[in-house]
Amino acid sequence: MMNDPDFKISQEAELWAEHVAPINSLVKDLCAQNPADAGASVPFTAPLHGGTDATILCLMPAPEAAHRPQEGLDILSTEDDNPLAEAYSELLAWAGIDAKEVLVWNAYPWYRSEDETGRLNAAQMNAGLEPMSRLLRLAPTLRVVILMGKGPEEFWAKLVKKYPEAVTRITAISSLSPAPLSAAGTKAQREARIERRGAAMREARSLVRPSHGRTAVRRETLVRADELGPEHLGRVVEVSDGNLTLHGPLLKAFQPSPEWRVTLTVSVANQRRSLGVTSDTWVRIYRGTGAR
Repeated sequence: MMNDPDFKISQEAELWAEHVAPINSLVKDLCAQNPADAGASVPFTAPLHGGTDATILCLMPAPEAAHRPQEGLDILSTEDDNPLAEAYSELLAWAGIDAKEVLVWNAYPWYRSEDETGRLNAAQMNAGLEPMSRLLRLAPTLRVVILMGKGPEEFWAKLVKKYPEAVTRITAISSLSPAPLSAAGTKAQREARIERRGAAMREARSLVRPSHGRTAVRRETLVRADELGPEHLGRVVEVSDGNLTLHGPLLKAFQPSPEWRVTLTVSVANQRRSLGVTSDTWVRIYRGTGAR
């Protein structure tokens, strides 16, 4: 559908919608990092997917340079106009998984050179770990990751070792790449690969769906620290400076001027606790009672 001008325009217009703004802000940060072997480019997350509301993470090795758009914004989507995206879309439809339940990401989020299409090397896997840990903090409703190939499997094992606290809520399911080339071989081999991919999708669906078949209702949202206002006072929040995390009703948010840090005062166990964070720190705002 990305070859449909109207659809592409609609996706570009919604790049900063609430459910994808934190992730696309991360994308801009990663583009600025400019790893030595990349072109400082990371595709944006498509608004048609779940973003921070997603329950299923589909993890691929790296974006393919051959699929990079020649014009317009670069948006990662199962509706891209290429065989890989088409295979993704078919798998989701076959398993009965809605695009809004899914977040698509790459272990190494930057583009590699066009002649580099094999497995990720150790340096690339290591470079992707910190961005992945940041992504998982932005998507608190993720419950399943589908590892699309050996590369993502190896990468996830490294992530579990380095950031064990980031993955405790997430079940990892091994699968195969949806790329058409992975279906090469004998008829029996092709059928076995198709079944394995389908089984992974079915398992993911069963893990994130309640018994009545509907997806869980989102109970939280994310707001930048410098965008907190009076409407957020009294709401249960969760905020971290990387060392200390506060969870409780927000009592006050104070920033003397734009260049200063934001001081948040939170009621924790009936005691006032304060924490200074940078303006672009994402604060989790809980709905209802704020129960986790």
